[in-house]
Amino acid sequence: MLLGYDPINLVLALAAGFACGFLNTAASSGSVVTLPIMIFLGLDPATANATNRLPVLIGAASGALDFAARKAMPWKIAFHIAAPTTLGSLIGAGLAEIVPRRDMGMVVTAGVLFAALLLFKNIKNAIEQAQAAEVRLRPRDLALFFLAGIWLGFIVLGGATCMLLILTLMVGLDLPRANAVRAAALVPVTLVAMVVFAAHGDINWVLGGILSLGSIAGGMMGARLSLSANAKRYVFVLLVVAISAELLQLAWHYVFNRL
Repeated sequence: MLLGYDPINLVLALAAGFACGFLNTAASSGSVVTLPIMIFLGLDPATANATNRLPVLIGAASGALDFAARKAMPWKIAFHIAAPTTLGSLIGAGLAEIVPRRDMGMVVTAGVLFAALLLFKNIKNAIEQAQAAEVRLRPRDLALFFLAGIWLGFIVLGGATCMLLILTLMVGLDLPRANAVRAAALVPVTLVAMVVFAAHGDINWVLGGILSLGSIAGGMMGARLSLSANAKRYVFVLLVVAISAELLQLAWHYVFNRL
């Protein structure tokens, strides 16, 4: 036993952390991997939800630094959306501490399904745009980022996907810049939520640290994929897989387990 976990579980946690960092940076929804793994390793859902913020934070920071090193980070836009999204995350994390998780989980499941049904037909076209004709950041978009921040602060699942959709479909960013902006914004967004959960003693630092080690490499690999020539094709496939897995996981955990 090492750090309270056997070697197989440690390898599993490292692999889950890598997948989390990679998916969150290249597409979205890396939490569909880490949350079930943490519950499998013995964490209750509330602790898993809180602990998950650590690999998400480290992976986002790793990806953002890689984008910045490659001169692919639109810092001005990232700063503009970080403020409302971070404020929303603080509210969402507070809600996660006081609202019954299973009831809110039903709302989140319905939200993910609605977003998938409403926007899925537009995702591929948005991702395949080589360049957007115009970058627009309007008050309505900032309000949407605030709502996405609440979602991210509460449960993470689906929030990063919504950010990507807002950045591409409404703000008008092409895929590489949208992923770069999202990675940068996720750093303060996740940090404030993590502070709230840490203050309540909900984070398993040992398991979170192990997941974060894998998330560093995953975030860097995800950033490189986003900037590659094949990014548009691969990221769309990853989004399809991630959204589908997200819906299945949420439905199983919050719907079928209630029957």
